[in-house]
Amino acid sequence: MAAREETRSRQRRLSVGALLLALLLICPVAVSAYRGEAEQARTQTLDGALSNLDDGLLFLRVGDEASPPGNTWHADPDAGWIDPLGEFWIEPPLNNLVQSVRVGPGAGIMVREFDFEGRWLAAGKWVGGNEVLLTVVGRDGQDSAISAARWRWIVISLLLAAVAAAVTWYLAGRFRGPVERAHDVNRDFIADAAHELRTPLSIIQASAGHALSRDRSSGEYRESLSEILIATERASSSVGELLEFARLEAGQASPRLAPLRLDLLVEEVAASVRVDDTVIEAEASDAVVVSADYNLIRQVVDNLTRNAAARATKVTLSTSNEQAMARVDIVDDGPGFDPGMIDHVFERFRRGDRSGSAGLGMAIARTIVDLHGGRCEAVNSEDGSGAVVSVHLPYK
Repeated sequence: MAAREETRSRQRRLSVGALLLALLLICPVAVSAYRGEAEQARTQTLDGALSNLDDGLLFLRVGDEASPPGNTWHADPDAGWIDPLGEFWIEPPLNNLVQSVRVGPGAGIMVREFDFEGRWLAAGKWVGGNEVLLTVVGRDGQDSAISAARWRWIVISLLLAAVAAAVTWYLAGRFRGPVERAHDVNRDFIADAAHELRTPLSIIQASAGHALSRDRSSGEYRESLSEILIATERASSSVGELLEFARLEAGQASPRLAPLRLDLLVEEVAASVRVDDTVIEAEASDAVVVSADYNLIRQVVDNLTRNAAARATKVTLSTSNEQAMARVDIVDDGPGFDPGMIDHVFERFRRGDRSGSAGLGMAIARTIVDLHGGRCEAVNSEDGSGAVVSVHLPYK
């Protein structure tokens, strides 16, 4: 738990770091873009004012032949008169604005922002003598555009930073997964080893203690040593299975795929497995060819056959070609699987029946078949005369 929590804490720190770094990189760009859009909005407002001034000059030259712009005045600050050129819908402080216009050639354009029952921009221009043109345009559109740009770039910056943090979280999680799986494999390996070795070690300890408790005959010593030998063989087999399962779970086994005759492999296993008081035979069948790793698939069939032979007097192996996958069936005449456990027989240390092994053979078989893209199934015979374990493997 401590290792897993440490990896998650590291993932959180990386995500926060990515968020802050993204903000650090994005903010200058966002500020620059915002300033550009704000300046563009101001320029559009000013262009509207300058257009009014140009229309006002044209109106002064040609009179009624041109349309007068709205909110535009012709004024003489020295003479003290101010005349509107056309319609107007505001009454700004015209005297103050007119006095702000520089009078004389080369004076250029006066621009001034002011608030008067709204937000406005005034622009003035000298037109000859002491006369000036003054126009007023609203800044509401400009301010709305600037505000929208501000919030837009704030949201864009936060979204980009959030995406960077999310991508970092995802990638860190992808890298964290194998680490956590390795920790889980190590943890489970220790727990499973303790579980599986406890019984044989107890037998070894009891047999050795019994033999050493007093002087015994050679036959009694031999009996104790036989018990110890059987327990050590069981412990050795369990350790081998645990190591094999841990290797498969850690992803250290990659199938070496090649064309494989399943029907011939089944015959080999049936001929090689020998279990006292159990008949093991393979049914003849047509050629069944799949793309698989010979050693791994042989281990699957061998494990399942030995598991079936441990609880039956006869085991029959057969192969067949199905529509999408090839199939291997291991049929036994034993007691069958306990109905409440039949869905868990391929899990580690799950007994399928009261007499079955509590080892890892079926769990290893399922893991290997999964590596090949296949599946394993276990059912009881319909007539209640045993169990059927099926392995399905893809042709390619």
